[in-house]
Amino acid sequence: MASSAPAVVAPTSFDDLRLGRSAQFVVARLLRFWDSRNIKKQGEFMGITLLFLDQQNSVIHGFIPAARSGHYRPGLRSGSIVKISRFEVARCTNMYKITDNPFVIRFLPQTTIDEVLVNAPIINLQKFMLRKFEHLQALANTNLELPDVVGMIRSVQGSDLKDAAVMTRVVVRFVIEPNVVVYLSLWDEAAATFRGLISSGERAQSVMVVTTVNPKIFGGNLYLNSTPATKFYFDVNIPAITQFTASLGGPVGEAFPCIDTKESIKKKEHVSIRDLNKFISNSDEQTQEAEFICKARVLEVLQQNGWSFVSCTGCSRKLDQSGNSLRCNRCVNANVTGVIKYRVELSVDDGNDNATFVVFDREMLSLIKKDAATLTVEQMNGGGGEQLPQCLGELGGKEFVFQIRVTPFNFTPNHRTFTVCGISDHIEPETFNTKEASIVGGESGETSASAGASVEGEAYDPNPTGGQVKDGNRKRPRDG
Repeated sequence: MASSAPAVVAPTSFDDLRLGRSAQFVVARLLRFWDSRNIKKQGEFMGITLLFLDQQNSVIHGFIPAARSGHYRPGLRSGSIVKISRFEVARCTNMYKITDNPFVIRFLPQTTIDEVLVNAPIINLQKFMLRKFEHLQALANTNLELPDVVGMIRSVQGSDLKDAAVMTRVVVRFVIEPNVVVYLSLWDEAAATFRGLISSGERAQSVMVVTTVNPKIFGGNLYLNSTPATKFYFDVNIPAITQFTASLGGPVGEAFPCIDTKESIKKKEHVSIRDLNKFISNSDEQTQEAEFICKARVLEVLQQNGWSFVSCTGCSRKLDQSGNSLRCNRCVNANVTGVIKYRVELSVDDGNDNATFVVFDREMLSLIKKDAATLTVEQMNGGGGEQLPQCLGELGGKEFVFQIRVTPFNFTPNHRTFTVCGISDHIEPETFNTKEASIVGGESGETSASAGASVEGEAYDPNPTGGQVKDGNRKRPRDG
């Protein structure tokens, strides 16, 4: 009697996976993968996160721990169809979800992953966790999901946009539904990758899919912040792009302005406070940056928000009160230390109009010649308590020349203060455009502008993530 042929074991679908270690195997397309880092441990490498798509069009993510990443990394190739065996199925965290699947495939020392080169099943090339505007709004500031989004580029702004090695922030005005514009804030590797895409000449159109973003609402606007997992897709054959293009009901403009802030920032010129207010109120482009010189008299030092704050020594942000202690919600470090810095609000007037100017540590230190910590100690020893220090109160009635930097932060509906990046009391009006070096604060006041965003609230919150997706490993304060 002839022996029967061995039974063919079919792969397990993602929907049929059960918790625990499994002797079964899955066959899937490796859509993409990225390094994951622990923001609580200074960006320590945790491992590799992978995204898989099976024949039933179901998505699940996998995780390779750091200790085994070197063994598996050389064999990983985005787009390949692979067979994965002898793994563990675990539950996903309830935060920062990147798929709708409740499980994750965890690689064990005995796990194997091999590319299927013969008789590979037919599996779709891509699948995205796309969310609409209302859903994105509901997710904003919750950190529950890191969804994908499809839309059309309206404009791009950033410095050195033609240099793919630059990793500073890029801001994209992004149309995700007819008459609905949101802002993409791209940081670090995502910003560099995007620069390379828009400057390479390979981009064929303005509609794209952006993956794994962290939605935030600030000043009434929706911002989608990049994460280390963020990727960009322009392929017109992707169904999501095809459907979105059709939904616009008209031709899609392929040309969009790229505003290089290093090249196009407005030349410093003498303006009135009324000019500053008009620049904010009348501008159609909400991602402009400019610098101005403005001469005004200080009416008073506003005290409702105090005159100083405790800054994190790690990221320069304001420390938040947590019980009886202070903590940094960005660094998430129990051992973080703080330093007292200036943040002084000045009510100013030039005879025709008024405004609120905010002066930060570097400029106040140059003006007062005494740091905020020393001034605080003197106040305590002198019994001044919460009263305004005398040297600050004496600013009232004095006239100064202010160097003002306007950033996208000033265009948010609830924000109408101006950040001072230089201040002097001895520059004559006729020398405004010729003796720029005399302005206290140096060339551009970037440090002060950054500190301003750190204290007052961040329009471009740089993708706080958790679980197995890192926080972008911020190493500089935000420029708001």
